[in-house]
Amino acid sequence: MRLRISPAVATFSVDILLTLGIALVAAWLLLRPLETRHVITVGANDRGVSGGLHEPEISASEGRPFRWTTGLATIRLAAMGFSNHSLGLRMSSAAGASSLLVSLNEKELATLAVTPAPRTYHLFIPAEWIRASGNTVTVRSATVQQPGDRRDLGVALFSVGLAALDAQWWLAPAQTAAITCATLLLLFTLRRLDAGRIRWLIAILFAAISLSMRHSDLRFNQRWEALLLTLGMAGVFILGLTLIRVSAPDSRLKQSSTGNRPPSTFNLQLSTLILYTLLTILLLAPLIPNPATHIPGPPGDNLEYVWKIQWFASALAERRSPAFVPHLFFPAGYELAYSELSPAHTLLGLPLTAVSGAVITYNVLIATSFVLTALFTMLLAERIGAGTFGAFIAGAGVGFCLWRYQHILGQMNMIGTQWVVLAIYGLEGFLRQRRTIDALLTGLGVALAAWSSWYYGPTLWLLLALWALLRWPWRETRAILAAWRPALAAPLVALALLAPYAHPTVQALRGGETRHDYAMLLLLSARPLDYLAPSRYHALWGGWAARVASDTAGAQLVAPGVSLLILAGVGLWRWRKQRVAWMLFTVGTASVVMSLGPELRVGDAVIPLPALLAYDYVPVLGSIRSWSRVALYAQICIGLLAGLGLAGFAQWRRPGRIAGAILVLGVVLEIMHAAPWHTTTGPRPVDRWLAQQPGRGATLEVPDSFAGPIEYYTLFSGHPSLTGYGTFEPAGATADMAWLREFPSARSVTTIQRLGGEYVLVQRDAMDRARPGWRDQAMQRPELARVYDDETYTVYQVRTLNVKR
Repeated sequence: MRLRISPAVATFSVDILLTLGIALVAAWLLLRPLETRHVITVGANDRGVSGGLHEPEISASEGRPFRWTTGLATIRLAAMGFSNHSLGLRMSSAAGASSLLVSLNEKELATLAVTPAPRTYHLFIPAEWIRASGNTVTVRSATVQQPGDRRDLGVALFSVGLAALDAQWWLAPAQTAAITCATLLLLFTLRRLDAGRIRWLIAILFAAISLSMRHSDLRFNQRWEALLLTLGMAGVFILGLTLIRVSAPDSRLKQSSTGNRPPSTFNLQLSTLILYTLLTILLLAPLIPNPATHIPGPPGDNLEYVWKIQWFASALAERRSPAFVPHLFFPAGYELAYSELSPAHTLLGLPLTAVSGAVITYNVLIATSFVLTALFTMLLAERIGAGTFGAFIAGAGVGFCLWRYQHILGQMNMIGTQWVVLAIYGLEGFLRQRRTIDALLTGLGVALAAWSSWYYGPTLWLLLALWALLRWPWRETRAILAAWRPALAAPLVALALLAPYAHPTVQALRGGETRHDYAMLLLLSARPLDYLAPSRYHALWGGWAARVASDTAGAQLVAPGVSLLILAGVGLWRWRKQRVAWMLFTVGTASVVMSLGPELRVGDAVIPLPALLAYDYVPVLGSIRSWSRVALYAQICIGLLAGLGLAGFAQWRRPGRIAGAILVLGVVLEIMHAAPWHTTTGPRPVDRWLAQQPGRGATLEVPDSFAGPIEYYTLFSGHPSLTGYGTFEPAGATADMAWLREFPSARSVTTIQRLGGEYVLVQRDAMDRARPGWRDQAMQRPELARVYDDETYTVYQVRTLNVKR
């Protein structure tokens, strides 16, 4: 007799096999030695973790940085485990023996007699004194004043370190078990919600983001927090599963088809996909002459994102989290969460990166975003009632708009617009049909949009809330509330995919400044007339547009296109009796207002706008730097209204069809962008030279010392960098960064020395413009030796005179 396996058993078997596979990957990634010591080199990497210390200096006898303590100094150190620890302090006194008291977490450890000669002191710390959340070392001492120095000096503090005396062998197995159980619980919960096979994709994404963030960090305290977070999420999954199991299954509610058009067939969708792909190739081919060596746009943020794609692949291959970069902002390292992690590109692109490299992955992701944004917009337009032809034009108008084209030239984090449209598509579907799949798509779209950029994190939630409010079928409120079980899928998926991703971001930003200068907000906001400005990137009139609207660039490139705007007006008029048209108009108008930033200036009058309230009073929204990026939401609404305007096009009278055809041709013509820039991705001659130098001393590039290319070119030089790039500087780094930019001043050179810098790369032409006379100043610095010149760069090696290393 032939054994037959039911579909339910088969899919359950897949759940188990998938979970076992994730367990094996987790074990491979996590079962490796962790860091056992946390050492702070005082005066170098103590920024943001120390207090009660004077400005950094360099010791003539030690050849290393140090800082004098005041009467009370503190250093915060991370726990290396839950075992006994050893605390090491290297110190010296100002003159003669000096007595000081060392405490840990307000518990007295020892009274030490410190001598004028530098010496390292080791103190035993019992396990019960260690705090996983962080440990504060306090040094109390008497102070003296030296001749000619008004400072109250305690002791010279060179380094403070905390080391675990036993390995934390239990942690990696506990992490593996937690991720495995959480994944299995998520699968079971989604299975009870009738999620179908998409639950496997969601489970893989959950495991991938969990493992690539803090779980694979080499620092104990970060792994411990990740373990607690995963256990908490497992508890949420258990709660959700319990609620679903004990509740009575809700009846399936049939959605009214009023105002709907039947969705396009598979063949039609495939044809549309091919057309969008051909249009993408047409637009990008001139911009990327060789997709393996060139990327769109001038050198800038685009190189930063190529580096991030490669860094994710390299770090995970080394079985370490890419969320922390030890070779940027050396020697302290850089929490990448101060910038955009963009796992929608860096993490999801890993398979392609492993096969073809970061450059091809970067270009493929850009091309894919055009096609998917256009396709998802077309499906959304059909869902709200546009015909196939109108939906196609809506997809083209949104997918290939100027806003998107501007951002492919540098800001890759913003091109994940397809996920924004997917979230709206799911929400619109759920409000109509109350299906689990639509709720899943909403949650998945929200999560992947945030994975693309945190700009979409808070703003997309606001958009969806306004959309739901205006589209809410009030007569069916009871039916929608009764469908809470399928609705649960949206927040469940969003939580599963966003919590591990948000973890390092919350950690990084809670200790630093997250507000931008008000002037920066004004600079990166749109203006009303920008929505009508011609495209400076257009293949035909781009040069003319750049001349007549020279101040419309970058953040101001938000114009949706005149033809699309006219079609949107037609759609609003033809559908004026339908709620959907006024919903799109309201959401689009609100998006335009938000894109104008914190204020609108009309002559001498200054009109405060809603973004000002967000900047002043809303913590998360207050971190937004470029409000013009919200213009994407207006573009989507305008495109959808244009699609509605073309509904029933084949049945129009001849004059209407002619006018409509002219406008459609206008839409197609206006999306023909052709920016003249592309960037090569090979190493520079100076990078090849640096790679051949002995040692791995850190580098500094001036005058543009805070830029994306700095991160990228570390791939070739093999040297760490004293700086990096991101939305925010690391906590406490502001002073050092300001001093480094003063090169070749004495203070700048001293800062380079104490941070471990060895080479300064000077871009001569840019330096001549930014700091005339720098050559004469450099010649007067005996610590600088000119060791390299090419057509663009001069390199100085930083030497420390009369210092023992």
